[in-house]
Amino acid sequence: MDQPLPYDIPAERAVLGCCLMDREVILGVRQLVAAADFYLEKHAHIYDACLSCFEQKIPPDVFTVSSTLKDRGLLDAVGGITFLGELMQEQVTYVHAPHYARSVSRMARQRRLIEHLGALTAQAYTSDPDKVLDEAEQRLELERTAGALSDDWQDQVADGADIWRKQYEPRPWIVDGLLPAGITLLHGLPKTNKSWLCKGLGYAVAGGGKALGHLQAAQGETLYLNLEMDEELLNERLRIMYPEGPPPRGVKFFYDWPTIDCGFFSRLENYLTSRPYTRLVIVDTLIRVLPLETKDGYRADARLIEPFTKFNANRGLSILLIHHSRKLSGGNDPIMGASGSTGITGSVDSVLELIKDPDDRTRGKINRTGRRIKDETPLNLKWDATLGQWGITEQVARITPERRAVLDLLDEHGPMTPKKISALLERPAASVRRLLNEMQAARLVNNMNGLYECNDEALMA
Repeated sequence: MDQPLPYDIPAERAVLGCCLMDREVILGVRQLVAAADFYLEKHAHIYDACLSCFEQKIPPDVFTVSSTLKDRGLLDAVGGITFLGELMQEQVTYVHAPHYARSVSRMARQRRLIEHLGALTAQAYTSDPDKVLDEAEQRLELERTAGALSDDWQDQVADGADIWRKQYEPRPWIVDGLLPAGITLLHGLPKTNKSWLCKGLGYAVAGGGKALGHLQAAQGETLYLNLEMDEELLNERLRIMYPEGPPPRGVKFFYDWPTIDCGFFSRLENYLTSRPYTRLVIVDTLIRVLPLETKDGYRADARLIEPFTKFNANRGLSILLIHHSRKLSGGNDPIMGASGSTGITGSVDSVLELIKDPDDRTRGKINRTGRRIKDETPLNLKWDATLGQWGITEQVARITPERRAVLDLLDEHGPMTPKKISALLERPAASVRRLLNEMQAARLVNNMNGLYECNDEALMA
């Protein structure tokens, strides 16, 4: 039973419309589709005119293409400038032009294969079989070569103007000013109480309370890979941290976990599927989940972190990796203080360094830096041995007139979105967002799922 040849007219119109709307579209689609691939002859003429303009270094648009078609005596045949205008009115987005071009090319290949196989079928009735097979192989090889796409980088390139137009939701903070969504490396020398610090962070998240006594934590479960401590020692520490009764539920401990080359992420995927409210994953320590044979060097270190980044790309988790510092600290630079090459610190989203004061072991600080950390002021800490907790000893929050205006507004009206704050203050939205980010980093406001509210301590400042 005869069937009509395959074609995709909407895709053909979309490709042409995109080419006429944006001069850069032709740069990508010309590698994916040829004029001969269009099913309708008038579409082929228009596309060929676009290519001709490109070859002459003339941006193809409705005027240059119509002029080229007129010079060729084809303008009326394709429907005139009116038809070109109709193509520009297609409800398409030019960033999807490669998708439409591939559809046009695929349909053209199907039509050619049908024609080739039909001709070979006819020859098979009268010609030598070996000759028919040779010709079939030649035709199929030519079609395979013609249909092979060049390096398909078109979907990976983006113009800065297009990136600027996109609107992204701000990444959530799991612990304000300290743990953004992403990969964070915490390092410190032995006996700086890193594990105590991380257990405190985990329970702050579990309870939606204040980490280190001052930093608001988003509520959710914590997965704690407790790989350097047995249950007896963990029991001892939890009893110190919570002497009056058991800790709040929501922190799940594991004492054994596969390395990253033997199922780390598949188990984590399964765990997160069954525990979807998990917001913080703590790996104590990173060295325990690395492959047994780990190469040295920047590239090797960067590749160790890459799987964590890929795994967490669209999850919004905070993954905290506990690591060791060099014997000689990096001073106030947390990046230089971490053990190993900068391939590790340069591949994570943020880096924290816990340092104890050598002259007073009850005092310390956290140096912090990263792509999302706006305020890199060190956090001064004091160690409470009776409760096994680090706490922030001071709040550095300069109240400028601009900050005071926001605080007064939130105090009067309650939690608000940046857009509403911008409208009430009659200030540009981008400026208000920057101000709110700075105030959040300074612990003056809290961001609760896009609504900003005053930090209680800020109102008393």
